[in-house]
Amino acid sequence: MRAAAQGIGWLLVCAVLAGCASGGGQAVRPGVLLDDVQAQWGAPKAVYQHAQGQRVFYSPQPWQVRRLDFDALGRLQQIHEQVLSVAQFAAIEAGKWRAADVQQTFGPPARRATDADKGSVWSYFFLEYGVHRRARIHFDAGGNVARVDVAEDPAADDRYR
Repeated sequence: MRAAAQGIGWLLVCAVLAGCASGGGQAVRPGVLLDDVQAQWGAPKAVYQHAQGQRVFYSPQPWQVRRLDFDALGRLQQIHEQVLSVAQFAAIEAGKWRAADVQQTFGPPARRATDADKGSVWSYFFLEYGVHRRARIHFDAGGNVARVDVAEDPAADDRYR
C-alpha cells in the first residue's frame, strides 16, 4: 500500500513538472489563431513574415526555442517543439545558407558578435539530453554561413542563460 502511494506521488510530481516544462502554458493545436496563441503564451520572442504567412518563435525555457508556422489567415499549421539541436545545426550548409535562413530556422541568436571586416558570429545555447551546448554560426562579411561549431557549453551552470 505504501509503495502504491509513493508511486502515485511520483506520478503527480512528474505531471506537475511536465506541465511546467511545457512553458507556454496550455498546449496549442493546428488550426488555432495566432491571436489565441499570443493570448495564452504572451508575446513571442520573434515574428518573421514569409510567403505562406508568419513564423513565430517562443522560448518557454532559456535553452528551448519553439517555432510555430502560421498560414496567411493566421491559423497555426505546424509546431516544432525544439528547433535547437545538434542535428538541426549540422544541417546548415556553409556557403548555401545566409543569415536570413538561419534566423528563419532558429529564431534570433542569444548573442551576436560583429567584426565589420570579417563578418559576424551568432551564438545559440541549448540543452540536449542533459548536456548544455553552444552553437556558433560564423558568417562572412557578405552574410553567408562560413562554418558552424557545436560543442558542450563550458560556461553553463544551473542558472543557464
